[in-house]
Amino acid sequence: MFWSRPMVSDDMRDWVADCFAWFDTAFPGPRPLILPTRDFFDVPSGRDEATARAILDAIRGHLGVHRDIALAPLDMLPAEHRHSYQALAGVAGTFQDDGQQAVIRYDPAQMERPLQFINTMAHEVMHAKLAPHVAEMPGGEATHELATDLGCIICGFGIFQLQSADDAGWSGYLSQDTRAHALGLFLSRQNLGEDAAAPHLSTRSRKLLRRALRDL
Repeated sequence: MFWSRPMVSDDMRDWVADCFAWFDTAFPGPRPLILPTRDFFDVPSGRDEATARAILDAIRGHLGVHRDIALAPLDMLPAEHRHSYQALAGVAGTFQDDGQQAVIRYDPAQMERPLQFINTMAHEVMHAKLAPHVAEMPGGEATHELATDLGCIICGFGIFQLQSADDAGWSGYLSQDTRAHALGLFLSRQNLGEDAAAPHLSTRSRKLLRRALRDL
């Protein structure tokens, strides 16, 4: 008899579960599944800084981040002069905090891909949410970037995490298998099924999520 290989290792499965439990204690409260729809992002259409600000403020609301965050575009070459999207994706956003002012810098060209832009911004806002807690989180500072991506999934942005990485053709900090596992765990904890996320996922992402739910 043959058994299929688990999507994630036992150590990764335990770490993901520990992070969910830590968030339950550190940030109690409801966590709806955030969808890429007007219901969650009722912002004006556009590619200007006002639209970026409206998206940032919507994400802050969904993540419960109330501190003020300044917003500024990255100083980058125009998109047509860049050699590859892979290079663009690596610097899609940054978060800086000097203890008094937090600043998110973003690539305006990524606004042409709204789902990826929202995912990038959610990751940077999650940095602001977790900044006071890095040392106390499971894994500590060594896993902080991984925990930041995972925190987005735990707080409802799992569709954005899984699908934007699929669209971009790169993995970022978490593997796609781990993202799917974490999204499946989120849905299970919320008593939601695959259908809650499937309409917003590609065929490949749906297959990963279906397998993750089956493994759970």
